[in-house]
Amino acid sequence: MEASNSIVKVLEQSRISPTPCSLAPKSLPLTFLDLLWITCPNVQHILFYNYTQPPTHFTHHVLPTIKHSLSLALSRFPFLSGHLSWPPHSHNPSITRTHSDSVAVTVAESAIDFHHLVADYARDALQFHSLVPHLPCSQTESPVFSLQVTLFPNSGFSIGFAINHGVADGSTAHQFLSYWAEICKSDGCPSSELPEPFYDRSVIRDTGGLEQIYLHDLKQFRGSLKSLRAPEGSSPSGGSGEDVVRETFVVTKTHVQRLEHWLSKLLQEKNMSKFYTSTFVLVLAYALVCLVKARGEEMKKRVQIGFATGCRTRLGYPIPKTYFGNCIGVCWTRAMESESIRERDGFLWASEAIGTSISDLEYGVLRGAENWVKNSVVVPDGESTERVMIAGTLKLNFYDVDFGFGRPRKSEVISNEKKGGISLSESRDDGGVEIGLALNKHEMAQFSSLFVRGLKALE
Repeated sequence: MEASNSIVKVLEQSRISPTPCSLAPKSLPLTFLDLLWITCPNVQHILFYNYTQPPTHFTHHVLPTIKHSLSLALSRFPFLSGHLSWPPHSHNPSITRTHSDSVAVTVAESAIDFHHLVADYARDALQFHSLVPHLPCSQTESPVFSLQVTLFPNSGFSIGFAINHGVADGSTAHQFLSYWAEICKSDGCPSSELPEPFYDRSVIRDTGGLEQIYLHDLKQFRGSLKSLRAPEGSSPSGGSGEDVVRETFVVTKTHVQRLEHWLSKLLQEKNMSKFYTSTFVLVLAYALVCLVKARGEEMKKRVQIGFATGCRTRLGYPIPKTYFGNCIGVCWTRAMESESIRERDGFLWASEAIGTSISDLEYGVLRGAENWVKNSVVVPDGESTERVMIAGTLKLNFYDVDFGFGRPRKSEVISNEKKGGISLSESRDDGGVEIGLALNKHEMAQFSSLFVRGLKALE
C-alpha cells in the first residue's frame, strides 16, 4: 500500500486455502493465448457494496462468511491460489499448485468517504490504489491472485482483487467471482449445480506455431518473469500520480440511439457505404473523439485503438464457456491521424476504423497473431503513434456479482489507469455503457466538457 494513503488502516493480513476437495490437475501449461497477455499489468478491479450495519457486525458476521465462502470457491478454482512460475531451466512457464497454497487476503478499514468513491465525478486516482492488493513478483515466480476487503464504517465495503493476466481473462475472473458470490449468498449451499471450470489446455490448437514464436519474442525482449511484468503505478498521459483523477461517464440507451443516428447522417453526407457498427463501436468512437480533442497537442500525430477480442466462438472449433484461462486475442485498428479525429467528421472516421477492425475478424481471429507479442513490447512507429488500450467488455456484467448484500454500488477497473487507457462495461441500471477513464486533471476537465456538450448537441 502507498504511504500517502494513511487513511486506510490494515486490520488483518491472512491467507485462505482452498477446501481440500479439488480434482483439478496439479499444473497447467500456458497456451499461446496466455503468453500473449503475460506482459500486461495485473488486472486490478474493485467492487463496492452498500453496508450500513455497525462495524462489529461486519467483523463478526460478514467477514467470516466471506472468508469461508472464498475457501469453498477456491476448491473449484484451486489455481487461483497457486503460482505462475518460469524457472530458468524450464522451456515454458506454467501455473502450479500444491496442497499448501493459499491466497493472501488483506482486511482494512478506510476513512475515505464511501459515497465520494462510488460517485461518477472526478476523484483522486491515488485513493483507489490503497483499496486493491498487489501481486509480488520474483525473477521466476508470481502469485496468481490476491484479495483485499476494505470496510467503510456505517457506509459500505469493497472487495478489491488482483489477478495475473497471464493466467486468466475477464471471463474466467467473472466466472470465479460469480461462483464465489453464489456460495457466499447461499451459506455454502447454492440452489443450483454450478458448472465446473474446464482445465484441459489441449482444447486450444496451436496450428500456426504461435507458442514457439511468442516464447522466442518474450525471451528476446525480456529476460525473466519479473521483467515480463509491465510496471505498476505508472501514470496516464505521463503526468504525476497526484495529478491523476478517475471519472465515470454513462452512455444511456437513448444516447446510443442518437449516436447511431448521427453516424447515419454522416454516412449520407459522405455518400459512404455502411460498415459494421454496434453499441461498442459507437461508444468507443465517441470516447476516442473526446479523448483526442481533450489531449490536444499532447496526443501524438497518430492514434491506434486496441481491445481484446473473444476467441471462444471464433476459432472454428468449440471452446467450453467455462474454459479456465485466457481465450482472447487482440484487435488493433489502423493508425488514425489525430487531426482527422478532431475534425467535424472525426466520429465517422473513428467509427469506421473500429468497425472495420471488428468485421475483419471474419477473415480469421488469429490473422496477424504472429506479431502480437512483438508489437506489445515494441510499438511500431512508436515515436509518432500513440496506442490506447481498451479494458473490459460489454458481454460481462460485474454488477451482477451479488454476495448477498445486493448488487455492487460501483465497479471500478483500476488497471486501465496504468497506460492511461479506457474501460468499457455495462452500466449498473439502464443497460447502457459505463466509460471508465483516468487522466490528468486538466485533460479530464476538457474531456468531461466535450463529452457532455457533445451528447447534449445530439438531442
